[in-house]
Amino acid sequence: MKSCVLTRTFSCDPSRIWLYLTNPAMNHWRKDVTAADISADGMQVVETMSDGSKTEITFTDKEKPRRMTGTFVHGKVKGGFTVILLGGGDCTSVECTFEAEGLGLFTKPKKLLEERFDMLAQTLGA
Repeated sequence: MKSCVLTRTFSCDPSRIWLYLTNPAMNHWRKDVTAADISADGMQVVETMSDGSKTEITFTDKEKPRRMTGTFVHGKVKGGFTVILLGGGDCTSVECTFEAEGLGLFTKPKKLLEERFDMLAQTLGA
């Protein structure tokens, strides 16, 4: 099991960040996702990646717009995450704890998180 914690600050309110984090296909912010099937209650998301693979995400807890926890499965890779949004108004810090197993010897979970935060920053203009 590999794990990491990453914190990034964005210059917008937590509600806007929450919307993007819960919908990977919104405004095509996730460049690696071509489609997202979101359940009616918003607690399950199936992401279709650009290479045709799928990631199944199950949220176990959502406290809008402050915190979300969940698990994911992408092929042989599985794990869990906790996202905490701190702040309000015009500045929000996002802290993500990420655990995964099955990534392989040289893959680093921090790099995976940084890629997603970089895509989010580009979308938010931060």
